[in-house]
Amino acid sequence: MPVAESELRPDLRLVPIGRVRFHEHPERRRTLRLVERIRAEGVLRNPPIVAEMQDGHYLLLDGANRVSAFLELGYSLVPVQVVNYSDASVQLKGWHHLLLEGDALPLRARYAALSGVHVRPISRAQVAHLLELRQVYAVLVENETAWWGLFPAPARAEMDVREYIRVLTDVVSAYEGLSRLERIKLADYEQLPQMVQAVVQHQVCLFPLLHKEELLLLAAQGTMIPTGLTRHIIPGRTLGINLELAFIRSPLAETDKHAHFQAFVDRLSVEGRIRFYEESVFIMNE
Repeated sequence: MPVAESELRPDLRLVPIGRVRFHEHPERRRTLRLVERIRAEGVLRNPPIVAEMQDGHYLLLDGANRVSAFLELGYSLVPVQVVNYSDASVQLKGWHHLLLEGDALPLRARYAALSGVHVRPISRAQVAHLLELRQVYAVLVENETAWWGLFPAPARAEMDVREYIRVLTDVVSAYEGLSRLERIKLADYEQLPQMVQAVVQHQVCLFPLLHKEELLLLAAQGTMIPTGLTRHIIPGRTLGINLELAFIRSPLAETDKHAHFQAFVDRLSVEGRIRFYEESVFIMNE
């Protein structure tokens, strides 16, 4: 069996930061924390992950806060890992939002006031079907027994993705920055995290999934989605590169900066420091 390219060596590049295209808004709090850390350490631990687009730009799959920190610090180039987005092993998944102490927010009333949205109660048994077929913009869970679907109004057979993102932005804006938020993933909507079932002041917003083709289309149009909704499963993800960044800000010519970066990657390979692990891992990040 041939060895996959990701098992030999990841595709690491130094690219103009202006050619990296965001698909979701970064989290300001995390960006500022990264700005301070990079300013103090001068090191990039893990490269952002991108995919090449047809127009010569790079779609940012993971690392919005890292690239935002580079922008704030004035870097013109950013080290990235490039992956093949058409590869079936690169999967687009999603996050849901757990709002800690969210009972102080009148979300149901706010959602009922949104243009083009009809809020009505649903049963827990309906949730998976409604989300998988994208018949709702989102589902609000107020406690173990109160489930509310945010339906298009008027009802329609197929939801336009741009309209979906417009409403989704309003949905997230209703609580963003107003409640402590944790991203969660659920294998089964029948089994929400125990803390949600036990502590009724928590609320949860559940979201349908986007498709990779839709994400590419939105990015090409310059449409960004709310922060913290997408997550990518990327085999061969590069971690622990620990690249010293001073050369990017140096007076070196850009060709010399690219040569410096390539020599760094080559040295990692020659020294046997690029190792591929098949095991799934838990990463305790910032």
